[in-house]
Amino acid sequence: MPRTIDQQIAEAENRVQRLKTKKRTKDTRRKIIVGATVIPAAFKDKKLARYLVRLLETSLTREVDKQDAEPLLDELRKFIGDDQA
Repeated sequence: MPRTIDQQIAEAENRVQRLKTKKRTKDTRRKIIVGATVIPAAFKDKKLARYLVRLLETSLTREVDKQDAEPLLDELRKFIGDDQA
């Protein structure tokens, strides 16, 4: 029995949803990889650490993100010898 147009639309919408999920998953993975590379590098390079502190301080707008990043920022500030960075 041939599929109805509504069935075909539903299948296409499901495919789009799966592709969107796949895209979000890849985006998340890319962010994790970048963070896992940049953070350790910042603890070896004070210039990079200062830049990362400034970037995070100016880029993070959501309060929950600021709270989650604060321990990292504190560690970076200690590394660069500036508790205020």
